[in-house]
Amino acid sequence: MDNKLFLKGLICGVLLAVLLGGGVFFAKTLIFDRDPDGVVEGDDPKTFDEKALKQIQLLRDSIRSSYLYEVDEQAMLDEISRGVMKSLGDPYSVYYTASEYEDMLNSTDGTYYGIGVSVVPVNSEKLTGAKVNKAFSGSPAEEVGLESGDIFLKIAGTDVSKMSLSDAAALIRGELNSYVDIVILRGSEELNFHVQRRKIEIDTVIGKMVTDDIGYIYVAEFDTITYDQFNKIFADLKKQGMKKLVLDLRGNPGGLIRSASDICDKFLDEGMIVYTKDKKGRSNEYRSKTGGDEKLPMVVLVDGNSASASEIVAGALQARNRAKIIGTTTYGKGIVQQVFNLPGQKDGIKVTVSSYFTPADVCIHGIGIKPDIEVELSEDYKNKKDPTDEDDNQLQAAIQELMK
Repeated sequence: MDNKLFLKGLICGVLLAVLLGGGVFFAKTLIFDRDPDGVVEGDDPKTFDEKALKQIQLLRDSIRSSYLYEVDEQAMLDEISRGVMKSLGDPYSVYYTASEYEDMLNSTDGTYYGIGVSVVPVNSEKLTGAKVNKAFSGSPAEEVGLESGDIFLKIAGTDVSKMSLSDAAALIRGELNSYVDIVILRGSEELNFHVQRRKIEIDTVIGKMVTDDIGYIYVAEFDTITYDQFNKIFADLKKQGMKKLVLDLRGNPGGLIRSASDICDKFLDEGMIVYTKDKKGRSNEYRSKTGGDEKLPMVVLVDGNSASASEIVAGALQARNRAKIIGTTTYGKGIVQQVFNLPGQKDGIKVTVSSYFTPADVCIHGIGIKPDIEVELSEDYKNKKDPTDEDDNQLQAAIQELMK
């Protein structure tokens, strides 16, 4: 490949990731307009361009003159782009190759090729990375025996113990019917799994009656399909006699703001659900508009793995005095990411663009939402292989609260 052509492609990849150009980019949750010049006040893009080009030229020349083996130039471009995003020091801002970008968009639509797990960050002084939040029913992950709490050490031969959540999740996904080797830490034991990737269609909402008049709805995550699934199950439970509701958001890692706010809209009178603020103080509001058609009494279950969009729902219902929150303090992710397709390319980035605030004007980032009634999940429930509703003391606390 011509040296100048390679360098042009390389520097374009870097600058697209850093500066993002000008104009309007496609985002997963909304269209996000940037300033006309696409850079922050005080930046000198020309100076940065020159420094970046010189640095890459030096690296390229050294590789060409000294490196023993052939160079995968596309892999080099990808890693430079990943490095630019990683330099932000934000685990939620990441670069996606073209295939990773497509997988990510599919996953938020409720379908993707993977093993059927939801993952959450590891909260440990010794490890970062990702752990299994839930293995979906009937999934390849469940079939091979992956369990909630399993910490990923290696995925496809790559050490992920200090990798960002998004990067680790991207390694799990792949081509339909391909296999991925996974090493996990369970307690003090390392276990190996060889798992097939299949088409995963997520039931993000499940529901049932837990008493004659109390319905139970669990929301696994907030995807494009979640609101329609929620409405269908909600209507079915009402036909079965539901007059009160337990909304379970335990272990829900989040998802799309619009999906979360649409569900809030079902229960809240007209008013604020959540609002965001970007680095320039610009605000974007999500408000309930339907008048809160559903007036039934409700409680919300949360835990330390309830994050992001699930905290938006819990925070809005709590701040508006619409529901009691029961469980343990939530994860504390009060920032919002946007997903952008880089102009003229098939790759993209996810980048933190704003903080969000509850109707009580509180940003819960790093703090979480404290429940109105704190109930730790019992060790008996955690240790049972097939626990029942009666073993779930947090659910029982919610039922007792609704029966008062």
